[in-house]
Amino acid sequence: MTRRAVVIQHHPVETLGSNFAGILCDAGFELTTVPVHKGAPDFAEFDAPDISDVDLIVALGGPMSANDNFPALIQEMQYLRVAATGDVGNCEPTPVVGVCLGAQLLSRALGGTVAPTGGYQFGLRKIDITEAGRTDPAFGEINIPLVPTLHGEQFTVPPGSTLLAEGTMLRRDGGYVRFPMAFRYGISYGFQFEPQLTLEELRVWNRELAGDYELMGERFDPIEEAARNLREFTAFAPHHEAQMGRMLLALLAQAGQS
Repeated sequence: MTRRAVVIQHHPVETLGSNFAGILCDAGFELTTVPVHKGAPDFAEFDAPDISDVDLIVALGGPMSANDNFPALIQEMQYLRVAATGDVGNCEPTPVVGVCLGAQLLSRALGGTVAPTGGYQFGLRKIDITEAGRTDPAFGEINIPLVPTLHGEQFTVPPGSTLLAEGTMLRRDGGYVRFPMAFRYGISYGFQFEPQLTLEELRVWNRELAGDYELMGERFDPIEEAARNLREFTAFAPHHEAQMGRMLLALLAQAGQS
C-alpha cells in the first residue's frame, strides 16, 4: 500500500537526506516536497496536500525564525497543529517530525514559544537524554547521545508534551544557556538537531552554508570549525545514520505506519 509523506523544505540545501528518504521509500511512502522558502513561493502561500491524504509530515530546518510573520509559516503552523492534534473532524492525529526550524514551528503550533539562544551551534553536540527519552519507544533508539546541530534559536516544550533531551550552548557573551533538544507530543516529535543529516549533505552545507559558522561568535574560527565539523562527522556519520534510522523506523511503527 502506497502512503504519502509530506516533506516541508525551508531551504533548498536542507533536504530529507538519502538515509531518511531511503527508509521511507522502502516502507512504501511516496514523498511529496512542499517548498517554503524565498522564491518558492516567496513565503506567500503554503500549498500542501490535504491532511486527510497524508500519513506523515516531516518539517525540515531553515534560516528564518519561527517568529517571522510570513503568511506561509503561519499557515504551516496551523497545518502542523491540525496534524499533530487530529483537530479536524474525527480524524486521528498524523505523525509530525519537526527538525530544527520545523521543531520550533511545531512547538509554537502547539502552544510553546521560540526565542534566540544568544549563541549559535553548527556541529556535533552532546545531548542529555531524560528518563522519558531513554524509555521512549522511538527516541530510546539513540544509544550514543551525540547529534549534529545547526541553530541559533530554542523552543520550549509545549503543553501536553514530554521533554526527551536537553542541551547546552556557549553564548556569544561567554555565558551558557540550557534548553530543550527534543520533545514528544502524542505520536509527533520535535528535534532541535538534524536526525536526517548524512555526510553527503553535510559536505553541501559546509559549502553552501559556510557563513553560518561566523554566527557562532568571535570565540570560534569559522574555517577551523568547518574543518572540525566535517572531520568529526565523517567519523560519526555511520553511527548517526544507523541509530537515527532505527529511531525513524520505531517512530513509524508506533504510529502504525511501518
